[in-house]
This record gives sequence, structure tokens and C-alpha cells, in this order.
Amino acid sequence: MLDIKNRETLEIYVLGDDFKFYQNLKYLPLTSYPSNNQSALIIYCLSGRAKITVHEDVHWIQPEELIILLPGQFVSFSEPSEDFSTVTMVISTSLFSDALSGVPRFSPHFFFYMRSHYWYPQSERDIPRMYNYLGMIKDKVTSQDIYRRELIIHLLRYLYLELFNAYQKESTLMTVRRDTRKEELANKFFGLIMKHFKENKDVAFYADKLCITSKYLTMVIKETSGKSAKDWIVEYIILEIKALLKNTNLNIQEIAIKTNFANQSSLGRFFRKHTGMSLSQYRMSNLEQ
Repeated sequence: MLDIKNRETLEIYVLGDDFKFYQNLKYLPLTSYPSNNQSALIIYCLSGRAKITVHEDVHWIQPEELIILLPGQFVSFSEPSEDFSTVTMVISTSLFSDALSGVPRFSPHFFFYMRSHYWYPQSERDIPRMYNYLGMIKDKVTSQDIYRRELIIHLLRYLYLELFNAYQKESTLMTVRRDTRKEELANKFFGLIMKHFKENKDVAFYADKLCITSKYLTMVIKETSGKSAKDWIVEYIILEIKALLKNTNLNIQEIAIKTNFANQSSLGRFFRKHTGMSLSQYRMSNLEQ
């Protein structure tokens, strides 16, 4: 079981570039403005509170609460209280993919579900089990076991399967028969968006990467997610622009460059078309808040 008697000293344990385990971490490895999270995070709050925003859902982290963040989510972290302390695990996309491999029941809908179901209060019964679980992971990452990476993968897979069980119970979509081939294609598409949405805004680019036609990709994504492939690409671009606008250190020209628009005007037209607001209106509204 995890020893939490000392909540003052920060402890850090790593497994190469794949996995980091922080005990008594106060400032989470996230920006104060929304940004595209490149790693998976598992956060368990020991004390205090802090504000976290996932996409546009705002939540105050509380003691004995578990937070699960997936790669590709737009996340910000701010306003930690003085006594805020966590056990936090940072998982590379490679290790995250390995943890989910061989688990065919995961679907695109699960990742959409996780946009608003990322925090889990722990009951009195859950707390000792959570400490035991975190303790097992800490033991493995600090051990000299030859297969410690594989053991950590199995421990992470256990947690993700537990989350999927919760999703499965709540989601009426699970009663619908699914085509696993299409879901696998959709998962690959979303993985490509996370990597390339800033540079490539055309459905044809992603269809070419997947060796299918744009028409077929659009049909599959609409069928599996309820939105078109183009709509998902646009959503990620808009979220990135909003994130950069909230970082007041960047001017509009710099944001246009970062998001691969030809100039400020094309960026402004794109943003207004999809949000109904100008870039300056959105920035000012957030500054006022």
C-alpha cells in the first residue's frame, strides 16, 4: 500500500521516457491555458483543491478524487490551494497505446465519453484499494524487475478496463451492434488528428494515410461518432486556436503561424465561421473572465 505519511517531500520515479510517477506533486504538468495534452495522466488528489478544465468542462479537484486524462484532450490546470498534493502518473502515448492494445472493446465512443467523465470521487471502501493500487505501481517502477514495463502496462490496463466497465453500464450506445473494423479505422483516424491537425486540415490527407477514399472515411466517422471527419478536424483546430488565444503572450500573427494558416485574415475568417466570434472578441471575453 502507498505510504502517505510524508506529504511534504516530492518523490519522482521514472521508467525511461515512458512513465513518470510523482508522489506529493503540487503543480501538475499542465499549462494554465488549454493545450493539447500529449500524454495520458492519472492523478489522485491527496489534499487541497485545484481547478482543471477538460475541453470546456470545468471541475475543481477535491481530496480522494481520481482524475483520468487521455492523450489528445485539451486541458488546463490552475489555482491549486497551498495544501494541494497529488500522486500523479504521466504516461507516454507509446505506453498508453501498449496498455490499450489487445483490448478490442475500446471504441471511439469511450474517448468521447471521457471528455466529461474524467473525475471519480472515491468512497471509503475505494480509498484503501486505490492506495493499494498506487502502491503496486510505485513498487514496480522502483523495482529492478526485468519485465517491469510489462507489469506496469498490465496494471494500467486494469484501471482503463475498470473505467470502460463504468462507461459500458451508462452508455445506451453499447446496446447497438458495432462493426469493430470501422471502430478500429475510427481510432486510427483520431490518432492521426492528434498528430497532424495543426498542419493538415483536409480529410483527403487522413484518408490517404489510412489508404481509403475520403468518401469512405467520412461515412465511417459519421457512423461511429455521429460527426463527420471534417467536423472533428475543425473541432481540434478551433480548440487549439482558443487555447492559444487564452495565452495572451502570443499575438494573432504568431497564432496564425502556429496553426499553419496563410495569414491573420484567413485565420480570422476560419475562426468566425466556426464560432461566430472574431479572434479579438474571444480573447477579450476570456480576459474579462
